[in-house]
Amino acid sequence: MREARHITILVVVAAIVLGIVAVGAYAALADDTTPPVTTSDAAASYWGAATIRLTATDAEGVAYIYSKIDDGIARLFTVGTGSPAASVVIAAPAAGSVTHKLQYWAQDTAGNVEARTTTTITVKTDPTAPVTTATGAVNGAWYKRTVAAHLAAADEAAGSGVASISWSLDGAATTIAGASAYATLTVDARTTANGAHALTYQAADVGGNLESLNTLTINVDTKKPTTAAPYAAAVHKGRVAAVKYKASDAAPNSGKATVVIKIKNHAGKVVKSLHVGKVAVNVLRTKKFTCTLARGTYRFSVFARDAAGNTQVKAASNKLVVK
Repeated sequence: MREARHITILVVVAAIVLGIVAVGAYAALADDTTPPVTTSDAAASYWGAATIRLTATDAEGVAYIYSKIDDGIARLFTVGTGSPAASVVIAAPAAGSVTHKLQYWAQDTAGNVEARTTTTITVKTDPTAPVTTATGAVNGAWYKRTVAAHLAAADEAAGSGVASISWSLDGAATTIAGASAYATLTVDARTTANGAHALTYQAADVGGNLESLNTLTINVDTKKPTTAAPYAAAVHKGRVAAVKYKASDAAPNSGKATVVIKIKNHAGKVVKSLHVGKVAVNVLRTKKFTCTLARGTYRFSVFARDAAGNTQVKAASNKLVVK
């Protein structure tokens, strides 16, 4: 009997405590006459669709957040537990710009409703992608040293502006914020592979337009050409002389080299230079000229410079006899 009496007393006490708590909670709600406060991160204008975050705060708790765009139907967001926030998306127009009126407000768990806040938002569409130009490196040119391509992007005058430039050199991708970037190809004769290297690049604007991919080919050649003068030559003064020569260059190369043939007297002085110009490499060729040199024995030497600017280590030479 005594144990039953103790249990009864405990039940009565618990009921009293729960009742006091419930009454206190009800009183707190009944005393809450302050509506919640809603803020937004809305900007005055957007390129492309606008996503706006609404955040509400209230001492007793937020129940709902509302939004309304222009004369449309109000949208209700049930907040529930967690952070009292909601996102509103305003679509971009097909072209041009459109200004919208956004209203938002909130209601707390006590039923207090916030006065509506109204803000004006302009949503714009940029239909044109930016254009990127590359300077400092010439497409298809040959280089023997480090070369840097300067990439500069521009958007149309009324456009959203350049957001970034992305470029990839031999598959290594890089993205730089802004409208200017340097894409550098470091050329080291010990480590850089000779041949073609592809630099691809494109820009994106703030409106989300992506430029079509551009490609710049940078050729690397660090190997020096060689020359040959396999045959001696003889000519009568005043007649046409013919000297045989060859400029050789290991692949990969541009296929041509600039050749100069210099004729020296017995004292080693250059008495005549024959500027052959650009000729195909790895081919035995003949250079003809009218010989006005004094009778005697000379030596002609063959010099070559490839498209990357490499020159032969030693110029090949042979004898030229003027009779």
